[in-house]
Amino acid sequence: MRVPIPIAILLILTVVGGVWWSSTRDMDFTTPPSAARLEQVRARVESTLPRIEPDPVPLAAPPAAEPPPAPPPPVEKPKPIVDLGDLKLPPSLHDYTKIAPQGAEYLVELATQLEAKGEPKRALLAWERVIDLTKPDDSQAAAAISAIRRLRSALPIWNAKPSLAIPIVLHASAGKKIAKTLTATLEGVARDLEQASSGVVKVTTEVAAGKTNSTNQDAVPVAIWLSGPGKKCVSTGVLSFTVNSPDALRQDLLKTIFRLTCSYLSRSTTFTPPADLADRENPQDALNFRVTRLCWSEFATSLNLPLKKKP
Repeated sequence: MRVPIPIAILLILTVVGGVWWSSTRDMDFTTPPSAARLEQVRARVESTLPRIEPDPVPLAAPPAAEPPPAPPPPVEKPKPIVDLGDLKLPPSLHDYTKIAPQGAEYLVELATQLEAKGEPKRALLAWERVIDLTKPDDSQAAAAISAIRRLRSALPIWNAKPSLAIPIVLHASAGKKIAKTLTATLEGVARDLEQASSGVVKVTTEVAAGKTNSTNQDAVPVAIWLSGPGKKCVSTGVLSFTVNSPDALRQDLLKTIFRLTCSYLSRSTTFTPPADLADRENPQDALNFRVTRLCWSEFATSLNLPLKKKP
């Protein structure tokens, strides 16, 4: 038996409506849920979802090390304030000896300013005080010697009157074999010393020839020393050297005289003695530019003193 369609539709609606009514008759669709209820629902839903791990945060690179601070610029030492003195007075070999205790730096600045003022004669004297009355360091000594060489070549001789020169005697002793050659060479060396002193000293020579010749045919000994002009005057020590070739005689004489002069200045005066000859240094240059004119004057003057009587 067939159920008519209208009746079937009515039955379907009755069943659906009855089920919906029985299931929802206690539900409240108008009142919003409480916060606690929402939290419960949220927690239940989150528990059913898959857990997604966050992407790892990359570690920050360590900060770059700061470069060390730059060193402060060197503080330039102020130059000493110098007194140029009375530039109207005529220069003297003893100029600037009284201010030498103020040191090499003071005298270097003084000499530099005197040159800038157009006073080369006084500047030369100040440069000479750097090396003969102070204790200059290597750079100060080199600057002084360079300036002395430059100024000496541009200035006239200090003492142009031979009658005012201080007399000294250059002695030599050798065997007969070399006596004649030695005499001629010694005369030339005497003129070299006068030039080195800028005319301050007058040098005569004396050669004592031995009675016999040296038994050594190649090397001939020579002894030299300097003294005042009288037999009872002061003299330096005696130094000897061996002549292997007549061509080297002049150089050997100049080297030995330089050592004699420096040794005497060191032992008998308050001057700063020149340093020893460097390897291959020209001894004539050393006598010209490293022994000052004031040193030559004091050296010769002291040799002219009479010998002290022994008690």
